[in-house]
Amino acid sequence: MPHIIALAGPIGSGKSTMASLIAALLEDAAVLHYDSYEEASRRSPDDVIRWMKDGADFNAFVLPDLVRDLAALREGIPVTDPLSGKTIGAARHILFEMPLGREHRATAPFIDLLAWIDIPLDVALARKMKEYVEGLRKEGAGASGLDWLGGYLDNYLAMIHPLMEIQHTRVRPGADIIIDGLDDPTAQARRAAEIVLTRLSE
Repeated sequence: MPHIIALAGPIGSGKSTMASLIAALLEDAAVLHYDSYEEASRRSPDDVIRWMKDGADFNAFVLPDLVRDLAALREGIPVTDPLSGKTIGAARHILFEMPLGREHRATAPFIDLLAWIDIPLDVALARKMKEYVEGLRKEGAGASGLDWLGGYLDNYLAMIHPLMEIQHTRVRPGADIIIDGLDDPTAQARRAAEIVLTRLSE
């Protein structure tokens, strides 16, 4: 039966890179992205702030398509990424980018191992901003790009930073593996892959 390894961490921690590195080391592996299923990012900042003030219940995110695809992958049945349209093939190991970890009741039963990428939030923000700046530069966004960045930083202060602190408080304690987000990614991926193979050797 395939094993599902969830990978959590703050925005900018390098989850996608780490998932790809670990998957390559495990060889018989595929990657599933929570972001392909979630709808929370489409909510207004006011809605997100209200949700946090009401207790930030992660289970308010109802994700039936994600639950369905996790169940299929667990049975070795390929699924289609709803965002990219790409096929996620059946594999022995499924790297699951999941910022909510085991705090989301509907998907938690599918997680065999949870890895958390530990990184200071200011470093994570700097990495994300660098990524955005490079993207805007390639697009030649100019003044409109600066306006967008300003809006992103306003949202970061109002809701993203508080949300990541909630994530750190609730998700990190349930992790089976702590990955040092400041260390060499390849070395950390190798260590994580070794732990996965040792603990999920059946």
